[in-house]
Amino acid sequence: MLPGIKDRATATCQGCRYYALILGREENKPACLATLDLYLTGERQVPVELRAQDFIWLAGKEALTKAVEKVWPERQACGFFCPKI
Repeated sequence: MLPGIKDRATATCQGCRYYALILGREENKPACLATLDLYLTGERQVPVELRAQDFIWLAGKEALTKAVEKVWPERQACGFFCPKI
């Protein structure tokens, strides 16, 4: 078994660096910011919370929907998993 494979296989979205809470007008939802290139490449630091308006301004409504649907807080993380620092 390769080093680090076990850690990735047991990891959840909540422990990922790209996991953030999107703050909306009526409700708050978790989202995966790895869907945005500027966070994935390290151009910007990943915030703990991000307003929905700011996300829509950066990437659009379709990307917001995709980011919210991608998160599985209790299930196994995706291939972009990177542990929080």
